Amino acid sequence: MKENKSKRSRFRAFVQSTNFLFIVSIVISLVIWIYMSISTGNDTSLTISDIPVQVELSEDAVNNGLQVFSGSDYKASLTVTGNRAVVGSLQASDITVKAAANYVDSAGNYTLYLNASKNDPYSDFQISSAIKPSTIDVFIDYLREATFDIQENVVYKVDDGYYASTTLSSKTIYITGPQSEVSKISKVVAAANIDGTLNSSRKVNADIILYDADGKEINTDLLSLDFKTVEAAISVLPEKEVSLKPTFTNLPSGLQITDDMISVEPSSILLAGTDDVLNKTDSVNLAPIDFTSLTNTKSIFDLAVEIPTDCKNISNTSTAKVTLDLSSLSSKKLTVEKFMVQGLASGYSAEVTQKNLEVTVYGTSSQIDSLSASDITAVIDVSSSDGMKGSVSMPVTFNIENGSSCWVSGSYKANLTISES
Repeated sequence: MKENKSKRSRFRAFVQSTNFLFIVSIVISLVIWIYMSISTGNDTSLTISDIPVQVELSEDAVNNGLQVFSGSDYKASLTVTGNRAVVGSLQASDITVKAAANYVDSAGNYTLYLNASKNDPYSDFQISSAIKPSTIDVFIDYLREATFDIQENVVYKVDDGYYASTTLSSKTIYITGPQSEVSKISKVVAAANIDGTLNSSRKVNADIILYDADGKEINTDLLSLDFKTVEAAISVLPEKEVSLKPTFTNLPSGLQITDDMISVEPSSILLAGTDDVLNKTDSVNLAPIDFTSLTNTKSIFDLAVEIPTDCKNISNTSTAKVTLDLSSLSSKKLTVEKFMVQGLASGYSAEVTQKNLEVTVYGTSSQIDSLSASDITAVIDVSSSDGMKGSVSMPVTFNIENGSSCWVSGSYKANLTISES
C-alpha cells in the first residue's frame, strides 16, 4: 500500500514538473505541423461567381464618342484550382473578366467573347474552367443629347359652369442616350387621368411618355431623362358669359350711338375667373374707335377684346367685328378762322400765322344745318414743344359750340411762331 502511494506521488510530481509540460508542447506542435503539411499540400477547386464583366472600347472608339449602352452589367462565374489556403480566401475582386471590344469602331449590336485573368499573377491558383457565360451581347452607339417640348395630355372632367386649364411645372425636358434611340423621339407627352368631376383646382404628377413618328411608345430603358414625372397644376374656375362693349375716343358728348347704328359680332364671350372678379364683370371693352377718323359712312372694324386682369377668354375670340353705320348723319364744309393757343410755358408768347383751316364737320342734321364757322375754334396745344422757338407746325383739335353731336374728321396742323416774351 505504501508503495502504491509513493508511485502516485512521484507521478503527480512529474505531471506538475516543467519537463512534462515541455514534452507535451513538443508533441502538440508536432501534431499541428503534420496536419498542416498534409492539408496545404493538397490542391482544391472553388467556383467564384458574380465577377463583374468589364467592356473596354478602344481609345479611338471612345474619342469618337462611342459608348456601351447595354451589356455592361453582366456578371460571370468560373472555377479556380490551387493551394487550399490560397483558394479558400479568393473573392470575385481577385479576378478580372473582360469582353474583347477593341475591334469595335461603329455603332451596333455585338457579341463579345470573355476572357479572365488573375489580378495578382503570382498568386498560387489557376483558372481551371471556361467562363460562364462565354460571350455577352452588347449595344454600342454614339451619345446624343436633346431638349424636347412637353405636350400636356392630362385627362379630366369639370362640372358644368366651370372652366379648367392645365399648366406643367416644366415645359421642356432634357434627354440623353444612344443616338439611334433619341432620334426616334417624335414627341414627349405628360400624361395623367383624373377620376371624378372637378370643381376646384388640383395638382397631380403626370408621367413622361415618349412617342415615335408612328405614335408608338418608346422604351426608355436606354435613355436618361431629366425626370420621369412632371407636376401638372389644373386651375378650375367658374365661367360667365359677358357682352362685348364698343368704346370710342373723341366721341361728341351729345351724339347717341343707337342700336341700329352699330352691331358687334360676336356680341358676347365666355370668361373664366374668380367669383370676385366675375361678380362685378358684365361686359368687356373692345379697343376704342377714334371718332376723328370717321365720316358719315358705314365702316367695319376688327377690334381687339380687352380681357380684364385675372380672367381668361375661354371663347378663344381675340377680336370682334364691329359695324358702325353713320350714314344717317349729315356733313358740312366750313372755313375755320378762330384759333386758340394753349399750353405755352411761362415767358413765351405765340402768334398764329395760319389764317384759316377748311374742315368737314359731321353730325346730326338738326345741328349741322344751323352750324356756322364762328361756332368752331381751332385749338393748338404747344405743351409738348419743350421750349421750342420760331416757326412751328402743331396739331390742331376743334371745339364746337352749339354742336354737341358734331365732330371734325381728319387730322390738321396749323402754323404759328413762338417767341420769348
